[in-house]
Amino acid sequence: MVTPAESPKKESTVVPKTTENNGSVGESYDIDPVKERKMMRKFDLYAIVPMGVLYMMSNLDRSNLGNANISGMPEEIGLTGNQFGIATTLLFATYVPFEGPVAVLLKIVGPKLLISICAFCWGATGLGMSFVQNHFGLYACRLLIGFFEAGLIPCINVYIGEVYKRSERGQRSSFIFAFSAFSSAFGGLLAYGLTQIRTANYSGWRWLFAVEGAMTILVVPCFWFIFPTTPTEAWFLTQEEKQMMQIRYASDPSWGYEEKFSWSECLKAFVDPKWYAFFAYQFAINISLYGLTTFMPAIIRGLGYTSVHANLMTVPIFFTALVFFLVIAWISDRTGLRGPFLIVGLVCLVIGYSILITVENLKVKFFACFIAALGIYPTTGLSIMWLQDNVSKHYKRATMVGFTLALGNTAGVAVGQIFTAESAPTYLPGLRIALGLACFALVDVCCLMAAFKWVNKKRAARLLAAEQAGDPIEPDDALGDYGPHFRYTC
Repeated sequence: MVTPAESPKKESTVVPKTTENNGSVGESYDIDPVKERKMMRKFDLYAIVPMGVLYMMSNLDRSNLGNANISGMPEEIGLTGNQFGIATTLLFATYVPFEGPVAVLLKIVGPKLLISICAFCWGATGLGMSFVQNHFGLYACRLLIGFFEAGLIPCINVYIGEVYKRSERGQRSSFIFAFSAFSSAFGGLLAYGLTQIRTANYSGWRWLFAVEGAMTILVVPCFWFIFPTTPTEAWFLTQEEKQMMQIRYASDPSWGYEEKFSWSECLKAFVDPKWYAFFAYQFAINISLYGLTTFMPAIIRGLGYTSVHANLMTVPIFFTALVFFLVIAWISDRTGLRGPFLIVGLVCLVIGYSILITVENLKVKFFACFIAALGIYPTTGLSIMWLQDNVSKHYKRATMVGFTLALGNTAGVAVGQIFTAESAPTYLPGLRIALGLACFALVDVCCLMAAFKWVNKKRAARLLAAEQAGDPIEPDDALGDYGPHFRYTC
């Protein structure tokens, strides 16, 4: 029996097979690691890339409101007071509550159908935003976009945990974030071009919503035909590769691939102490994610750059941060460790914030933006993979992932109250709060690592004692990650 703790340097996956003749354990199967890597590259191409493209489109459809705001929309539809700010925040009113439930629905409905429906609906809503005439229509569209986009990130993360082994997940998470970086880099250029289109009855900002919404709708059929229905029966796998996928699942019961829906399994997530540590961490670090990605242009502008140059100067910052994450994720998968690399990212945040808060030299502040940005992607992307590494069974894992993201993303609402217009362009109060939360996250990670190591040590000692006493403990899949054979990833 292979334990759920797998080594990232393991050369093959082995699973015993019971013969039909006598019911005893007979032959074993070995997966050729070269063939296995080739098979998983197919999933990268036909699953990760399509999900990444939809993630890129969701970022465009969610963030284009800011571009429309400076392109005449408020004046044309008569926005007054803080109505634009309300429209921005309303997206989270539906986005946050539905992330958890949708993550649980993924296996029940199927990722292909669920993601396709969500993408088509948010694309259609984005297209519909080009026809709004007042703030009521704008509010309704933002609520609907939040509702339909709520399913994408949880589905992507749960799917990665469902298909990829522990030693494969970090890199795939970094690939998804790469598409987010592409949307940030090219979204502004696309928005600039589209808002220059003007006709007699159709303003540039309306073209922005219409074209980007239509782009998402056009991507959906491509996603539907490319994305696999199930991992074990994917259309692009050979018969040998389908058998290899089945062996991968059979070799590690903690995956829970064949698990049937159970409310009790879902509810286990909320009585597991580590879930509270993870979602507290996620909220703390999402303050930095939303704060830096949203206000970095304004921070750069505060260093003396013009608005146009400030936007351009953020490109090398986020590009450097993305490359750093790709390297960190690769090393994390190779070593089988998560916590130490989260600490690296958190230390970058702490150093960057400290310089931004205390130093007056503008060139040093610009350098500090690079340092702080290095911590954004590793601390947010690897943390969800770390959570999935340390939870057994599908429905408990999906519930923990979905609700961790939901509670963590409430930071998107809090950021608007922390990085206020009154504190621009330095945003010192917001940076101080973000620094404090980054320090809290650092302590949180250290505590989780210490707890996981302690539990692993106790379980190993218990198994050894039982074996030496001549009464070895048999694996019990029902115990999940609370079973003595389960090993936590540190």
